[in-house]
Amino acid sequence: MISVTASLVFDMLCLGLSIVFFWSTFVVMIGLIRPAKRHPRAERKLKFAVLVCARNEERVIRLPVKSILMSKYPSDCRELIVLADNCTDATVSRALEAGALVWEKKTPSAGKGDVLAWGIERVVASGKYDAIAVFDADNIASDGWFDAMNDALQDGETVVTGRRCSSNACTSLISGWYTVYWDMMNELSNRVRTNLGLSGKLTGTGFAFLVSALGPEGWKTRTMVEDVEFTVQTNFRGGRVAYVPEADYADEQPETFQYMWRQLRRWATGGWQVARLYLFPWLGALCRHPSLRLFDSFFAILTGMSVSFILLFNVLGLVFRLCSGQVGGHAFAVFFGVFGFIFVMGWFTAIAAVALSPDKRMPTARSVLTFPVFSLILSASVLYTLVRPTRTWKPIPHTGG
Repeated sequence: MISVTASLVFDMLCLGLSIVFFWSTFVVMIGLIRPAKRHPRAERKLKFAVLVCARNEERVIRLPVKSILMSKYPSDCRELIVLADNCTDATVSRALEAGALVWEKKTPSAGKGDVLAWGIERVVASGKYDAIAVFDADNIASDGWFDAMNDALQDGETVVTGRRCSSNACTSLISGWYTVYWDMMNELSNRVRTNLGLSGKLTGTGFAFLVSALGPEGWKTRTMVEDVEFTVQTNFRGGRVAYVPEADYADEQPETFQYMWRQLRRWATGGWQVARLYLFPWLGALCRHPSLRLFDSFFAILTGMSVSFILLFNVLGLVFRLCSGQVGGHAFAVFFGVFGFIFVMGWFTAIAAVALSPDKRMPTARSVLTFPVFSLILSASVLYTLVRPTRTWKPIPHTGG
């Protein structure tokens, strides 16, 4: 009897968590119908401080430096600064040779958020810049990136993110999975939410914001996912992250399971940190100032977690059904029905995202067809880090190949 009751409880938990999942699906469907906003060409050019975070990136640091310096944007309206975080290789000398200004950080850093806080504090203190752009050491920015961001920032937006593409989409199955994932973030999350007047989400790099968009404490993040945390902070201040698809850039994706798992664990750990730090403040803010944008902003973060727990509770429900003697078709029908639905939705969203993406670096058919496996690994990382969170921030090495 207890096993039967427990299985029903897990079924109800799956149903409750599916509300988050179906809300995101509803947003996608409506957002794809809504036409995108076009930003008019701005006459004035904002002055950008362009920050490139780097720790021992001698093999790739020339990529962002060269692409940014070759941009069509006026050279006197952008200053490229490499934030060299305790580098022990030739990153500093190679960045200088490529034409960048280098600020060397020699004090300990807990992660990229610390490095950004250090660099942004110096940028703001100088009083010379209107906006700040953030890139990683392996990024390649398109020549129109700054013009597109400038237009958006002068058309009412305060925090904007570009279209993230893969420079190694077909190198391996895993880099192909990442390519599909970023297509989903671009087309089925950031684009649709921006179309609806909601908030997109920063994805770690390739974004920009007005200096005035910072809170009174400047850049202050405490988690391993400084991008998501800054997104939440922006939402709390009444702002949003707007997606600018014309501002495209490419970066290198992990190609092996080892580095994929390291990165997913860091993302998942950071997600739990954000949930613990901001869930109750978010509920309080939502009660004081109800808004659809604020409501959706946290639901977008919780979607991945909800899928993880739907899968977990589905497994536990099967276990309790079998313990109660339900060895017939019903127990397995429910179990495989839930898993089948998640897999089918994974295939559907993967195919839709790749089809909607204007990027020419297409992943292989193998990566698209097996993408639900990546989703399962991502869900596993969420559950794993709930028990064994990542304690230290470790970079993902880049080859520049």
